[in-house]
Amino acid sequence: MFSVAREIEALRDSGAIPAEAAAPLIAQQKRQIVSLYAELRFLTWAGVMLIVTGVGVLVKNHLDEIGPLAIAVAITLGAAGCYAWAIYKRTRTASLVDDYLLLLAALLLSADLGYIEHTWHLLGANWKEHLLILAVIHGVTAYTFGSRLVLSVSIASLAAYLGVQRSLDTIWGSSRDTAIRGFVCAAIVIGWRLLDARFRKSRTFAPVFDHYAANLAFWSSLILSADKDLRLLGCAIAVGLAAASAIYGVKTHSEMFVIYACVYGVIALDIAVVNLVPELAALFIMMSSIVAVVSLFLIHAHMRKEEA
Repeated sequence: MFSVAREIEALRDSGAIPAEAAAPLIAQQKRQIVSLYAELRFLTWAGVMLIVTGVGVLVKNHLDEIGPLAIAVAITLGAAGCYAWAIYKRTRTASLVDDYLLLLAALLLSADLGYIEHTWHLLGANWKEHLLILAVIHGVTAYTFGSRLVLSVSIASLAAYLGVQRSLDTIWGSSRDTAIRGFVCAAIVIGWRLLDARFRKSRTFAPVFDHYAANLAFWSSLILSADKDLRLLGCAIAVGLAAASAIYGVKTHSEMFVIYACVYGVIALDIAVVNLVPELAALFIMMSSIVAVVSLFLIHAHMRKEEA
């Protein structure tokens, strides 16, 4: 197990870090204390996903028995209850569950509007407009409550409205139009981020914008690489994005962007080599995978040491 306890002790002994500040860091590195915050966040998120999934299964299996109107009203009431709790807790001490209840409200509202549109076709041929409406509603909610989780739902709704497919199975079946829409969506997210930085003092939303923009751009470049005529262009764009992501990750000490660079960059290089030199494809894929894994391990160790 990688540990920097000795380095922290050395800094404490030299006077660079106060003893009271060093004590919890040393205890954490020696596993004398362990934070469960990440695990609790995951369990809360998993609970929200199970509830939403359960609602979908209930609607599917009992549609004829309950009736579409009753289902729509029930989901609306559930979402309204979650929003009411979020409003109630807004002026009080926040807890870990509160933001996830707001996420549950946003997901229930999305499911409700989607179900209503699918059942009654209120928008007719313009049915996709309900996705734009959801993106606006979730965006306003995110800024009202300062919720990064709901902001991610807003961006996802915007991407769906623009026709960006997120499933891995659609990469090889998507057209270059999908890739263009993905790049457009990434550009919109970047523009949104710039406006957020210009008019909002808090920078809590910046990571959400950064991760969405990066992944949208990377996926779009991989979709281009699946096009026979634009394969090398897509690979070149992905490699360029990987270089920019690695620089940004090192500069901001964001390990995820370095991971993006390694994973997406290696995939793009593998596709290019398979296309240009197919006889060396197996060897190159094996070697590039080994280099990527070793690089990720070394970068992870280096960043953890710097953080400590």
